[in-house]
Formats: sequence, structure tokens, C-alpha cells
Amino acid sequence: MKPFLFALIALPLMVLAQPQAENHIPYIQTTAKADSLVVPDEIYLSIQLREQDEKNKVSVEQLEKRMFEAFRQLDIDIEKQLKLADLSSNIKTYFLRRKDIKKSKRYELKLHNATTAGRVLAALEEKGISNVHLSKTDYSKLEELKLHLLGKAVAKAKARANAMAKPLGQQLEEAIFISDSHSGFVGYKRDKLEEVVMYATMAKSDAATTPNIQFKPQKIQVSVQIRFRLSK
Repeated sequence: MKPFLFALIALPLMVLAQPQAENHIPYIQTTAKADSLVVPDEIYLSIQLREQDEKNKVSVEQLEKRMFEAFRQLDIDIEKQLKLADLSSNIKTYFLRRKDIKKSKRYELKLHNATTAGRVLAALEEKGISNVHLSKTDYSKLEELKLHLLGKAVAKAKARANAMAKPLGQQLEEAIFISDSHSGFVGYKRDKLEEVVMYATMAKSDAATTPNIQFKPQKIQVSVQIRFRLSK
């Protein structure tokens, strides 16, 4: 047989032999989980100011002034926590139907706890502003927490693997495979506002009379799967 033909035949055999050799590596595989409960500390409220929502045709500018006044009374930093998300008007309808132009503005307010969110809703309600909903929530240290939980899960997996290897008279060597996954915290959405501030329409903006409530904690969980080589 010619040398080059022998090489072509031998190459697939070598490729097939490699996985078979890996299958004979003595190893132990374990999984472990770690979890923690977190409460959202970034709460975003969407506030819509519309002229057509007011029976007395109060202008957007007047509603805006009322809103700013309510925020100042609650010691909210308007420059840092409030941003304009949208500005629109029905100017197209005006040209087609010759009706008054109705303007609207949408703001997004960033808060850090549900208690303040309740006070904001109550204060805006008193000012005649009721088109407010929960836009989203988040946890500012989520990635940092995931890394911490990963470390705990890896340590737990290693301890478990050691416990299984010891009765066999073997020891763990290096990790030859590791994977991870996480699940849990996704934040509250718009339709969950009632779970946060059910008392908002009854509560007062005065901090002394508003109950101290928070979001229901959500669980964040990480899972790891590790394969350790075993000593022979």
C-alpha cells in the first residue's frame, strides 16, 4: 500500500481513538445550587400627562407644574430621577378635523423602594394625575450577586465530590469540565403594580403615616455542574 493511502486510512482511526481514550479518564461529576432572595431597588414609574384626560382642559404645563411640586414635597431629586420619555401632540388630527391640539408628555421616574412609589402615586392622585403605571423593576447588584452565588455553588460541588471520592480511597484532581446556569429574578412588570402599592389611593404622602412596604422578594438561583478527574 502506498504511504499516502496508508496515511488517509490511519487518520480517521486516530480521530476515533481519541474520544475513546477520553472516556477512560476516571472522573466524578457533581452538581450544586446556591440561591438568595432579593428585593428590587430600582423602580421605574411611567407618568403620562395628557390634556384630554382633564375635564377642565388643564394644560400639560399645568399638570407638569403640579407633578414637580409633588416631587419636591417628597424630596425627590428631579434632575437625577426624572427624565422625559416622550412628547407628542395630535397635530395631524387638528389639520384633518380642525379640533384643538391636545399635547401629552410621558415621564419616567426612577425610585428605590416600594414605599416611596406608594407615596408618589398618592401625591400624584391628589394633584389630579392618575395615568401612572409600573414600567419595570431591577436589582442594581444582580450580576455581583450571581458571581457570589457561583462561588458558593462551586465550593459546594467540590465538597460533595470530595465526600463521594473519599470512601473510594481516591482524591480529586483538576476540574476537566464545568458549566453554569441561573434562573429566578426577572423584575416586576406593568401589570404587577397592585402588588406593590395596593394602599396607594388611601395612603397619604406624609412619610409618618405611610406604611413601610416592599416588593415581595424574588429568588435568584445559580446551578453548576463540575467534572473532576480522579486519582487512580
